[in-house]
Amino acid sequence: MARRFSRFGAGALAATLAAAGLTLSSTSVASATDWGTCLAGPDDTQSAFTRASRVSGVPEDVLLAVGYLGGRWSHHGGQPSVSGGYGVMHLTDAPVAPVSAPEKGDTNQGLPSRAGTLQVARQQTGLSAEQLRTDPVANICGAAAVLASYQPGTTTKAPAGWSKAVARYAGTADRQEALHYAGLVFDVLRAGATETTDLGDTVRLASNPSAALDTSAVADDRLLQPGVQELECPATIECDVVEAQYRSTGPAVTQYVNYDLADREKDLSIDYLVVHNTECTYDVCTKLIKGEAEPNRFVSWHYTVRSNDGHVDQHVATRNVAAHAGNWYLNMHSVGVEHEGKAGEPGTWYTEALYRSSAELVTYLAAQKGIELDRAHIVGHEEFMSSNYKWDPGPYWDWEHYMALLGAPIRPDRRGPSQVFTVKPGFTDNARSLDGCFATETQPGRPCPSFGTNYVDVRTAPSDSAPLAWGSSDLVSDRDARAVAGHKFYVMGRQGDWLKVWWDGSAAWIKSPKGDQANVVPSQGEVVEPVRPSVPVYARAYPEASAYAGTPVPYQGQPTVTAPDGSVLTLQPGQRYVIADRTVPTDYYYAKSFDNSLPGDKTVVTGTEEYVQVWVGHRFGYVKAADVRVLSGR
Repeated sequence: MARRFSRFGAGALAATLAAAGLTLSSTSVASATDWGTCLAGPDDTQSAFTRASRVSGVPEDVLLAVGYLGGRWSHHGGQPSVSGGYGVMHLTDAPVAPVSAPEKGDTNQGLPSRAGTLQVARQQTGLSAEQLRTDPVANICGAAAVLASYQPGTTTKAPAGWSKAVARYAGTADRQEALHYAGLVFDVLRAGATETTDLGDTVRLASNPSAALDTSAVADDRLLQPGVQELECPATIECDVVEAQYRSTGPAVTQYVNYDLADREKDLSIDYLVVHNTECTYDVCTKLIKGEAEPNRFVSWHYTVRSNDGHVDQHVATRNVAAHAGNWYLNMHSVGVEHEGKAGEPGTWYTEALYRSSAELVTYLAAQKGIELDRAHIVGHEEFMSSNYKWDPGPYWDWEHYMALLGAPIRPDRRGPSQVFTVKPGFTDNARSLDGCFATETQPGRPCPSFGTNYVDVRTAPSDSAPLAWGSSDLVSDRDARAVAGHKFYVMGRQGDWLKVWWDGSAAWIKSPKGDQANVVPSQGEVVEPVRPSVPVYARAYPEASAYAGTPVPYQGQPTVTAPDGSVLTLQPGQRYVIADRTVPTDYYYAKSFDNSLPGDKTVVTGTEEYVQVWVGHRFGYVKAADVRVLSGR
């Protein structure tokens, strides 16, 4: 039987994509030339399977078995099956088992739907949906791209190594259904098959009696869920679920709000609890988290604590990554808790009810997640470099009281002389009159009433009249010269009541009179000292470039901390900074789509580069272990 199909060569495919304003992304399974190669060649079905296997890396027998299960390798004239599948490979426009509500997270019911395999094939290859439906060869190539995207980095030719991809191809959000489908595919692999298709050619799949489904790999392919399926709060506080919205905001799978699905119980450690303040009233913030105030704004957090009564709402399950810190690494490894209040309105919002409920929640979460109860891991939003470099919870958050409520008070933890000190200025007795309070979008701030604060000044010289470090001011929002309660530093020298420290790469001074007026207490601790000039301080402990090899995840770089003057913050030999954590994970979690369908989605890239978390000023940073030597803080 003579057959003619519309066929793209490599150049034609690239030209067509360019004319449409499209390109194949760097994370696609193959380049435009590769898919042109898949499309070009003999039209017979067996040859198409062979080319698709070569281009995609998916074993030919696996492709054949999946195709056989769809419709015994026949094309069916481009007409859909009763379940909406097209062509040799039964590519579907929609998932097999979509959820009833399009906006995931509006209820506590159900699992997320997967994208239809035809749509995934379109995204992976750049071919049109119409071509994937009507052209048998394009249909086979598209399905190969889908399978390869479902199990990225797999190079084995053993069918068992593709168990997870085969199960995902079922298109169902029910794991048992996916396992059943994969079992049927492996039945075909073991038995083999020969069939004459409706296009008039004969296709053969040799039997492979040893082909065995790896059920553990399928079970490991967890279908990530939005919503709060189980309330995560201690029984000692009043806690409800107010779900953050989770929905698509546009036609592309990358357009969605407002958090990322993950399985942090399995894949990522939770190491930090980030303290925020809402900058809005409880009612307004509740509308924001549900998408009623700004529907398409990508912002979320795990919990909100109400001021007047300490009531807690959970918005995002802790297994998922909320968008609260403006730093993806910190988001990956933290739970974000918002506290109703405004950082520039002293004494107005932080009630004792709020402090106590928050402390009970955080103590519970720390026990559940293994978070250390210290100021290296119970942190403020302002204490990490971020894209939305905010200053909450600000100078009026009583860290000393809060840490005491957590059962981890800020106090001396060393007897005898020590060059490592922890900031402990008191709060009520550390009252200041700052500037810039009560600012709005339309009105400038005004002088703040005298109120307790949580920090001591950092100055450029040992004098009360010396300028603050980095040209800072007494604005309530200016955090660049503030050593906050619980932070640690290494004393390089003393001059009267003044302690010399290294602060953001420069020498600086902190006043701490002896006796009852002391602002610091002696502490245990190790310090780092750079072993070469200009050691960069990193904002995220991301893996090295080589760690991404063999994965569909592009190299994410190793972003650095910016000094207050805009330069890259570096440490120089002879400078010493206190270690906050020597065992931080080096990893990156890839999550770019609403339905987890893009190549690499849900992949955790783990590096071998070792980092150390250190206090470098009012913020934390990460330095590479190879760039520093670790010394005793004595």
